[in-house]
Amino acid sequence: MTEIKTLKQRLKPGIKAKLESNSRKYSAAVRSLFATLDKTKFVSDLTISDVRSLHTFSDTRLHNLNAYDLMWCEHLFDDND
Repeated sequence: MTEIKTLKQRLKPGIKAKLESNSRKYSAAVRSLFATLDKTKFVSDLTISDVRSLHTFSDTRLHNLNAYDLMWCEHLFDDND
């Protein structure tokens, strides 16, 4: 049986790179977000605030996303292998 990866492990490389880049300027916020993602395995366990922070600190634009994108965040995370 394969272990389910954490959301931090499943972050898309471009999203993770943006978060790491913004951690220089917003260290406490990004560090807190990484801690949350490191202990969370399911997108449904994230709060609206967590998802908002992910978009904010990864410089992800919301104008081209639909409700499905915001609900499941497939644009932010890879599938669990």
